[in-house]
Amino acid sequence: MLALLSRALTWALAALLLAGALLFAAVSWKMLTYRHEVVVSEGAVGLGVRSILDGVPPYDRARFEREPFVVLPYTPLYYLLTAPVMGLTKAPFAAGRLVSIAFALGAALVAGFIAARLTGFRRPGAAAALLWLSFYPVVFWGTAQRVDAAAIFLELVGLAIALSEREKGRIPWAALPPFVLAWATHQFLVAGLVAVTVDLVLRDRRRGLPFAAAAAGSVAAGFLLLSIGTHGAFWRATVLGAVSAHAGSARPFLGSPWNVLLFALAGVTVWRRRERLLGIYLALGLALAVGTQGSFPPFFSPLAAMAILVAALLCDAASRPRLRVALLGALVSFGTIHLLVEMRSLVRERIAGLRPDGPRLAVASALASMTSPEGTILAQDAGLVLSARRAPGIADPLVLSTLAENGAWDPARLAPGIREGRYDAIVLDRPLEAITGRERETRWVAPLKDEIARAYRLVDVLRFDAAWHFLEPERYVYRPKTVPETF
Repeated sequence: MLALLSRALTWALAALLLAGALLFAAVSWKMLTYRHEVVVSEGAVGLGVRSILDGVPPYDRARFEREPFVVLPYTPLYYLLTAPVMGLTKAPFAAGRLVSIAFALGAALVAGFIAARLTGFRRPGAAAALLWLSFYPVVFWGTAQRVDAAAIFLELVGLAIALSEREKGRIPWAALPPFVLAWATHQFLVAGLVAVTVDLVLRDRRRGLPFAAAAAGSVAAGFLLLSIGTHGAFWRATVLGAVSAHAGSARPFLGSPWNVLLFALAGVTVWRRRERLLGIYLALGLALAVGTQGSFPPFFSPLAAMAILVAALLCDAASRPRLRVALLGALVSFGTIHLLVEMRSLVRERIAGLRPDGPRLAVASALASMTSPEGTILAQDAGLVLSARRAPGIADPLVLSTLAENGAWDPARLAPGIREGRYDAIVLDRPLEAITGRERETRWVAPLKDEIARAYRLVDVLRFDAAWHFLEPERYVYRPKTVPETF
């Protein structure tokens, strides 16, 4: 009876994980065929890639001085990898999404490889790959035009090499290049490198200290060379434009019962297997995600560790039927809730909502109807401006707000254009009087409130008829007072 129940639960879990993989595939397809911004900052990333194609160096000082202030807040590898794809496809969003999706799938394969090597069996490898694709952040961020998926793929390659070298009793020198490339893609994705270094030092200090010196020296050399070679612009963009006192929160991670269950099971696996390296990677990845990535931490490092460790736990439980049934029962129960409840918003936003008559495009069309085709629009939602086929005055309000918070960019650069009414419209996600400057994302505009109030007036409020992540439901459109009220 127990064997029959175990078999039934195994098939049920397999069906749930395959359904999650199909959802990833469906969202990927919709993202590749949709020609507008879906996730906040995608448009800014696309403008960054396009500027490289136009010959602007990644960390040129002019990026901080000329509109639309296309500052690259991450290390450059993703932008450089995406540039030829965008050059070939001429697709401002699909190019970066294609690169991200390829790397997200590659990360699934590498996670599967690690799990298979840890257990000696292929099935745990397949389970780890599918568990990786089942996570909400992987589907949400891994299909978007962002740097995260490429960075986690490279980090997992480094981790796989390090684990393989550990089995052979060798120093994992070969893991350094992919770890450094991961840093060169996302400057805060160093959990894997630090975890491997700490584990090696704890196991064998004599061999670990030279590796630690080489690891620290490689990243430090890259950082110093880029900072000196760009006269400080690299530091300004990737540190002062990315690190905020308004740190992220673990709430999006711990708010998912599926994540909490797998995190707990991963911890059990670390304890049972004495798997210190992956345990450090799990804990450090979560800490770095919360502490360094502001409002949008994708949590890719701890999610990858969880997928690998839970797959190994399932394999270990094969010899203990009661434990395996209990484990499978918990995974099937929580997985069903995860797929039917937690992932519902993804289906709504990324599949049902991505259509030509969707709510975002309706608002973009309304904005286009009240502005000039040659006009420049200053907006909190730069993606909306791009969908309206207008020129954005700023590429990434969040990055500029972070720079302003750290004293690395002065919003007063926008003041002359506001006083002259040069911006065809200013579009905010809340009324001008409600902006206080305490919110991280509005620091680019808060010092300009009085200038806007003197030169612009509110002419319309555009409302979404659907909820979207990271997007307020209303857009307040301000136009110059010199423009007639009827237009």
